Amino acid sequence: MKRIITIAAIALAALFASSCGAKSNGPEGVIKKAFEAIQKHDYDGYAATFNISESDQKMLAGMLEEKLSSELDKKGGIDNYKITDIQIDGEKATAKVHVAYKDGSEDDQTINLVKVDDEWKQELKK
Repeated sequence: MKRIITIAAIALAALFASSCGAKSNGPEGVIKKAFEAIQKHDYDGYAATFNISESDQKMLAGMLEEKLSSELDKKGGIDNYKITDIQIDGEKATAKVHVAYKDGSEDDQTINLVKVDDEWKQELKK
């Protein structure tokens, strides 16, 4: 149960990531896929952007569907987003993302990514 809560907390922190015009095979592309999935309420698609097992992805998707949509609804949804910085160091990357919500609030997120088998994925930090 502790592992589930940790995964959900990190996923919620990572949720607001995105990029405009990002390379589909780079860290920017993963961030864009994650954001687009959240916008479409595609929690399975969002969970698939993480470097976790398929069973953990299914568990994460279910938890996010229950909790995340209500959190976004409180803020009116995401108005826009922008990657403000990305640092790639070999097989790891860190992205800074600024998110503006429709209720006027804003948030800055740090997204950690890892390259696995030539594919970038969001990384859950413990």
